[in-house]
Formats: sequence, C-alpha cells, structure tokens
Amino acid sequence: MFILFISSKTKIVALVLLLVIGSVLFFKDTAVMYFKGVKPGVTFLEHNVGGYSRDEVTELIAAKYGEWVISPVDAVYDEQYSSIIPELWGYEVNIPKTVDKIMQALPDEAVYPVLETRLPDISIKDYPWAYIQQGNPLKKEVSFMINVAWGTEFIGPMLNILADEDVSTSFFVVGSWAENNIDLLKQIAEGGHTVENHGHTDAEVYTDFSPEEIKSGLERVNSIVFAATGRRPMYYTPHKGEYNDLVLETVSRLNMRTVLWSLDTVDWMEPGVEAMKSRVLDNIHGGAIVLMHPTDDTVVLLREIIPVIKDQGFQIVTMEKLLDPDYDRIEIK
Repeated sequence: MFILFISSKTKIVALVLLLVIGSVLFFKDTAVMYFKGVKPGVTFLEHNVGGYSRDEVTELIAAKYGEWVISPVDAVYDEQYSSIIPELWGYEVNIPKTVDKIMQALPDEAVYPVLETRLPDISIKDYPWAYIQQGNPLKKEVSFMINVAWGTEFIGPMLNILADEDVSTSFFVVGSWAENNIDLLKQIAEGGHTVENHGHTDAEVYTDFSPEEIKSGLERVNSIVFAATGRRPMYYTPHKGEYNDLVLETVSRLNMRTVLWSLDTVDWMEPGVEAMKSRVLDNIHGGAIVLMHPTDDTVVLLREIIPVIKDQGFQIVTMEKLLDPDYDRIEIK
C-alpha cells in the first residue's frame, strides 16, 4: 500500500509538472508576442493596431506625418505705427515618442499622437512696447473689449447674457470705478472673465503725463484689481485710444501690453442696435477685438450678436486667450 501511495503521488506530481511546463511554454510564446507587438485592442486614431510590430507602427505614422505638420507663424511688426500682430506656434508629430506610446499602451487603450511645439522666429516678446489691435487672423476667435468707467447698472445684465451663452471675455476698468464696485469686480472674475486696466479715470489721457505719473496710475489700478480678483491685469487700453511712444514704453516696463481694437461698436454715441450689429457682423474677422461699453443698447446687442458670431464658427474668448500663440490648427484623423 505504501508503494502504491508513493506511485500515485508520483504520477500526480509528474502530471502537475507536465501542466506547468506546458503552461510555461504556452505563456512564453504568448509573452513574446505580447511584448514584441502592440497589445490586443489598442487603437491609434480609431485604427486597430493590436499585434502590429514596431516597424509596422512606425510605417503607419510616417505615412501620415506630412498631414500633421503645421508651420509656425511669425508675429508681424509695423514699425511705422509701433503695432504688432501676434504669432502662432506650429506643431508636428514626434514619431519616435508616438511609436513608444503605442507600443507601451495597455490592451484596448486609445492612443493619440504626441505633438511637439515649433516656435516662430519672431514673437510679440521681441517688441514688448508694440501695441496690439487684433489677434492673429488665422485664429477663429474674437474677444470683446468691454471698457468700464460708467454704466454700472448694465454690468449685471451683460454678465447674465455672457453666462447664458457660455462666453468669457475681458472687462477693462478704470480705477475710480473699480474702487467703488469691488463686488462687481469679483463677480466679473468669478464669471470666467478677465479684468484689465483702463487707467485710473476716463478723464486721464496718459499722453499728457510723465513716465512716473503713468506708472503710478497703472499700478494703482492693478492693485485694486488684484486685491479684488487675485489676478494682476496683463493688458492696458488707453482712454480715447490715445498713446505715444512714452506711454507704450512705460506700459511695457510694467510687463503689460497696450491693446486697442479692430472693431468699434461706437455704442457710447447711441447709434442704435441695428447700426451696431452691422458694424460688428459685417466686419467680423479672425482675431477681432470688438470695443464696447456698458449701455442699454449694448445689452441688447450682446444678446443678438453672440449666437450669430458663434454660427460663423468663431469662439468668443478673453483677451489673454485671443493673444495666446498656442493654437492647435492640426486636424488629426
């Protein structure tokens, strides 16, 4: 009996060993396939690449590389007017990094190309004093420049419309108004809008001031805005659009940028809603900066033009986003 028991146990052990050896051989072959090729179910731009070798993946990406290269666009400086149109970054697909990403993907993972930035030769940073009156025309974006020194009663209705339309933009406030409307400043910022600098009062024309007076006025507004919103203004727009080289230089030394506009509603002249609509919608363009103020007619104007601007394929954004060179123009498919 003892011998039979040993014999049976030996048979069981032998059987187990055979199963283990077979499993090892099976999983070894599977592991080789698993780690040398793309894992099952991995998709690249909705194309199933499961089982592809590294060479096959590289060939697939290389064949489409030309479709995924966008050249950068240089900023354009106008020496006569000291103005500049912002640059745009370019992009290209990094083939080795994209291949590695696919090869390392988990089963059934969706993978997208790894993009790398291509910087332009000329940027607005090369001309910090130059003013901007529009974003890059290749961007399907526009921004509303809402200058605020009065019209307080219309700010709330304007904010409601912007919220209903899921639109963010930029309010340029004078310091004397801001000091008396801290809660509105906070409400503007909480609505996803940026608060920028319009001088300390709308009676100040900085072209008549010394560099020290200009700097003091700008910093005073910046301090008020920062205390209320936690964000320091990045942009300044002058009263009546008046500037000179001294103003531009002083603004730039505060790490700010002077901005003007490419479209003007002239709402302060009360031309009527229809006239303002024509001025905007007949001339809307990529990178447009649309000047407006808080008036009764402007509230109506916002309600009527925002859906039309969106239908034309434009996104309405803050000044900061409008002037951001990081704008993806690659259609990956």
